Amino acid sequence: MSREQLIQTLWGENRGKVILLLIIILLIGAVQLWQGVWVETKLVSSRRELQKVQADLDSIQKRIAEGGGTQISGIADDLEYFYKMVPSRSGLGSFIGRLYSYAKAADIDIDRISYAAKPVKETALLGYQLGFTVTGSYAQVKKFIHQLENSPSLLILDEISLAGNRQADKEIVNLQIQLQTFFQVTGP
Repeated sequence: MSREQLIQTLWGENRGKVILLLIIILLIGAVQLWQGVWVETKLVSSRRELQKVQADLDSIQKRIAEGGGTQISGIADDLEYFYKMVPSRSGLGSFIGRLYSYAKAADIDIDRISYAAKPVKETALLGYQLGFTVTGSYAQVKKFIHQLENSPSLLILDEISLAGNRQADKEIVNLQIQLQTFFQVTGP
């Protein structure tokens, strides 16, 4: 049997298997080609992202090395200055005295002041919630509020309410105030 006859016999008997084997080889080649192109594209894209992130990180590290440290220490200095400006706990009496002097300057009276202490979480500060009422003319109450606004103390007006009434041809205004002020827990 010659070589050509052998090939024809094998082809005749195994034609389906040979075609199937060629199809499988072509499919494997196509999958490898597609995967190579797809993986290469993704790999190039990922490399570009990594280079961008590395460049951003280098830039941030450079900024920190050049000036970020001074900014952070500047914030720490500001915080230290802030705490120095907040009076010690013993300053509550002075603050209440200042409220009475504001009222006197506005020519009105503070009947009584109620207060309650509450520590401020995660700080060395003690918050005092104060409540009081002043009564007078609109001009007097306005002057008192102006004094509060210009107070050197750290204070927050939590609630303020005005009520007016007329008494003997005179406008009277009742001002109710709830405010909060802060002191250091431990003083100098």
